[in-house]
Amino acid sequence: MTDHRMEGEAQNVVGKAQQAYGDFADDKSMRTEGKLRSAAGQVQSQYGEVVDSAREFTVRQPVGALAIAAGVGFILGALMTRR
Repeated sequence: MTDHRMEGEAQNVVGKAQQAYGDFADDKSMRTEGKLRSAAGQVQSQYGEVVDSAREFTVRQPVGALAIAAGVGFILGALMTRR
């Protein structure tokens, strides 16, 4: 588990706690901030999952990962030099 996933999960939990406090105290700004923090935490956690998956694929299939990277580099190079 990467730092991104752990930090994302922590932000998600903190956001849900803020949201619950906002509901309890009837504080709309705290509730909204909690929702935003929770959503940001979920996005960060999903990013961490993608990074973990890419890392695992690279370890299992190094030649395949190299071929994908070369293909992406070729396509980006072709798009950037196109007029």
